[in-house]
Amino acid sequence: MLQRRKRRRTLKAEINIVPFLDVLLVLLLIFMATAPVISQSVRVDLPDAVETENLTSETTPPVILEVPESGRYRLSIAGKHYDDLSAEQVVTLSKAEHLRNQKTIFLVGGAKKVPYEEVVNALNLLHQAGIKSVGLMTNPLNNQ
Repeated sequence: MLQRRKRRRTLKAEINIVPFLDVLLVLLLIFMATAPVISQSVRVDLPDAVETENLTSETTPPVILEVPESGRYRLSIAGKHYDDLSAEQVVTLSKAEHLRNQKTIFLVGGAKKVPYEEVVNALNLLHQAGIKSVGLMTNPLNNQ
């Protein structure tokens, strides 16, 4: 009788890296295909900075609309100060000054703690008065 030898199979603890390599190659292809798209840029034509003129004593004094923290407005026209004005009064006075002199410069200024919404409301009031160009004061108001 032939005796068969029973061979015992031994388990091999090897890692199959073929699926891992397949995934790496697919990721490599994806990155190689998307890299040129990411590096493309869009050309944007930005406006050039405009030199601003400082006001001199020879020019007509600007109309300054001040927005205090209280919500009431203060308007300075040719050295005259109008305090505690409502929105309707600001529109009326600004429109009258704009009709009197079309070259008058209008500026809006506010205290540091004034909400931005109040400044936008002041700009809207001047727009209602028919004023197309309004400047914003860059120096803080001294009296607030």
